[in-house]
Amino acid sequence: MYPGRALAAMEAEVRPGPKPKRLYVRVVRLGSPDRADQPAKKAVRAWVDHLDRVGRLVAHGELTDPPGDLVVLRAVDLSEAKRVMRIDPFRDLPNSSYELLAWNPSTSGSGVNLEPPPARGSGRLTFLQRITVLVRDQRAAIAWYQDVLGMTVRNEDPETSYVEIALGRGAAGLSLVAPQPAWGEPYYSEAMGRIGTGTGIAFQTDSVIALERRLRNAGARITQPPRVEPWGGVSIRFTDVDGNEFLAFQTDSRLHPGSPDPTLVVGPPGERPARRNAPAP
Repeated sequence: MYPGRALAAMEAEVRPGPKPKRLYVRVVRLGSPDRADQPAKKAVRAWVDHLDRVGRLVAHGELTDPPGDLVVLRAVDLSEAKRVMRIDPFRDLPNSSYELLAWNPSTSGSGVNLEPPPARGSGRLTFLQRITVLVRDQRAAIAWYQDVLGMTVRNEDPETSYVEIALGRGAAGLSLVAPQPAWGEPYYSEAMGRIGTGTGIAFQTDSVIALERRLRNAGARITQPPRVEPWGGVSIRFTDVDGNEFLAFQTDSRLHPGSPDPTLVVGPPGERPARRNAPAP
């Protein structure tokens, strides 16, 4: 819970006029992800919503390695940024690292749109909900996405044949749609013609090599074997049961202790990782 004076300050602060474009990043390193003295998630959400309402918020998210919390905000200068963060629920957390630093987008890249978002209620886009994937047999497709990719049915309406699958709560979903002749022409033929083409959809994985094994064991077609990308990760392309192509990637191509494939040797960017003989047990 916020102290009463903090809540009063949040409500009293006037939404600024022209939004400043200087970015500042606040980083908190907790040391342990299971700390019992962390601020309640409800309180953090209320505070982040407040930053959004007053036009300060650019991005917010949890850090995993090391565990912590990150906020990117707008302010005229560092002094103003410090004033904005005076009611940060993470500010006085003991035994943690707290930093508020200037972020130079020209040298570090912003990773975000520096222009202020539209005001609330003005039709701003808030969430990517779902993407349509066209399939021939909806039930067979559902089984494949569940058994091979580990997705689950999030919404389903048998009366309208609507099915939405996802990797979990908060993730964008895939709406599996089987074209129907009742749609009429040219809509039906155009939809059927899109089945078995590239979707442009990319997944992130913790191991491209392990995913490749799972896909091959399931009989999926690999259209691009694992390869190291120029940006340092590893990617793979594959198709579903209807030939719709997807990409999956992992962000780090380096081998780590306990790698699911100790025979993988990472080569130059753009080349497929080679394999060496497995070490003797």
